[in-house]
Amino acid sequence: MQQLNINELKPHPRNNEFFDDMTGDAWEAFKESIKTSGIIEPIVVTKDMTIISGHQRYKAAKELGIKMIPIRIREDLIDEDKKLKVLLAANFGRSKNDDAKQRKVAVEYVRLCGYGQGGDRKSNCQLGSLKLSDIANQLGTSERNLARALSIERNLTESMKELLDTGVISKTVASDVITSLSKDEQEELIKSMDITKKITQKEVQQYINEIKQLKQIIQK
Repeated sequence: MQQLNINELKPHPRNNEFFDDMTGDAWEAFKESIKTSGIIEPIVVTKDMTIISGHQRYKAAKELGIKMIPIRIREDLIDEDKKLKVLLAANFGRSKNDDAKQRKVAVEYVRLCGYGQGGDRKSNCQLGSLKLSDIANQLGTSERNLARALSIERNLTESMKELLDTGVISKTVASDVITSLSKDEQEELIKSMDITKKITQKEVQQYINEIKQLKQIIQK
């Protein structure tokens, strides 16, 4: 660990793509803790002074006018993909991050691990000895939660993701029911649902059954 002038550091260029900044009372309380106790945990950076872990500490120090901050340099982080991989793992699961960005983190991290989507829409394809459970452990989450995030992000239409993120449908409904539908079927489902209110799994299934029955009648 060493002390360095804050102006020599630079945020990772993709950090805001994957992670939200703290806001409101939580942000003010965080800044107050930095003001009172200083930066206790050093900011992790690469040799070129790109921040890997500690963007909120960096931002707070900037706002408070703190010039010298503790850093720890990761000499091994040279490759850009490896830098991003460590950044994602270090910040995955941050409580203030929204669900949409969390899913993006999951998909990108899995890609960086070389774990493919495979030939079918819900493949558990693995590269060599790499397993989804190993990746989940690296991210500090369960295999079930990781698989759910990947399935939702890969298989839902953008319109359906919006209904999920605004609370119209739940994660369980999205992952257990809707991800099995094709993109055309999802769009048809959206048109048939009352999306002005929260929709239960039972109601979603009813909508799906009604659509299927209508198709059968038309085909006859």
